[in-house]
Amino acid sequence: MNRSKSASVVSLVLIALAGLINAVPAASPEGEFTFVQLSDIHWGFSGPTVNPDARGTLAKTIALINGLNPQPDFIVCTGDLTHTTDDRAERRRRMVELREQLKALKVKDIRFLPGEHDAALDTGATYREVFGPTHYAFDHQGVHFIVLDNVSSPLSSVDSAQLRWLVDDLSRLDKAKARVVVLTHRPLFDLYPDWDWWTQNGAKVTAALAPFKNVPVFYGHIHQNNDHAAGTVTEHAARGLMYPLPAPGSLPKKAPMPWDSTQPYRGLGFRQVKVSPTGYVLAEYAATELTPVVSVTAKKFEFTPSQITLKAGAPAIVELTSMDRQHGFNCPGLGVRTDVNPGLISRVRLTPKKPGTYPFHCDIFCGEGHGDMVGNIIVK
Repeated sequence: MNRSKSASVVSLVLIALAGLINAVPAASPEGEFTFVQLSDIHWGFSGPTVNPDARGTLAKTIALINGLNPQPDFIVCTGDLTHTTDDRAERRRRMVELREQLKALKVKDIRFLPGEHDAALDTGATYREVFGPTHYAFDHQGVHFIVLDNVSSPLSSVDSAQLRWLVDDLSRLDKAKARVVVLTHRPLFDLYPDWDWWTQNGAKVTAALAPFKNVPVFYGHIHQNNDHAAGTVTEHAARGLMYPLPAPGSLPKKAPMPWDSTQPYRGLGFRQVKVSPTGYVLAEYAATELTPVVSVTAKKFEFTPSQITLKAGAPAIVELTSMDRQHGFNCPGLGVRTDVNPGLISRVRLTPKKPGTYPFHCDIFCGEGHGDMVGNIIVK
């Protein structure tokens, strides 16, 4: 693994969650901002030995991002949004469901790009129906972002038409002054071609980027951190959100690493990037900090489960949905209350401070058994 020698340009740091959530945000200097990179969500994956919390990991991650202080300017999802399936209708359903899940993020500016799980089977047709173009550019606070598609082509490459588009887009920029950031799914260099960890014509892409100063490339695909520098182009892989993969070539076969019950969510996480006029800093968030999520179902005239156990001083999220009609969830002792509607997920975030038993109840009349619709949050 190659690392940049310019510490003033790139530094990899670990930031404690508690310090960020409790900090008072300061106004960012002009030209400084942050964005979050999520990668390899693999929505629709199922495999208890790999991730028994396959449907809950994303919700926990969203809660962690929503707790960042200050909030990022935008969020990028660098591919493999969904887990592959031959059923096109199911593939589309997973994409739509993921898009709905991400609406729980406080930050509403979300940029997408496909991974091979999203686009390889139909050259990106279903992805484009749900998320839009597979490659594009946008500008933010003086930085030019380029989103590349190196997965829709069956050759694991950036197709010729897109390459021409890239060269034309870059030709409009001042090579001495422009600040360029690239987002893609596969690495642009030959990390490990035997595992498809490369872009076949990646050298042509990096040659087009080479005239610009300090070009970071943020990608996913390999489900782990990896840094590679070549000239002015520095590439950074991100952890995934569903399962880690082994180090390049460390095992005879590439396969998801098994779940470790003693270290749940090990190897998973996301990244925050702080961009300034002088460079960028990467902050890696380990998913071991994920907030516990308790799922509760409401229906006449009960909550399931009706007993919830939480830890004093630890943040938690209660997710609620209804099986029949509108209900209410009200826990006066902990100061939380929300409507609970069929077909929707309502989330309440709480950090109980003192041990004890805190009753909750439905506060929207739902029939003769309404008074029996109660439960307890037990804080230990």
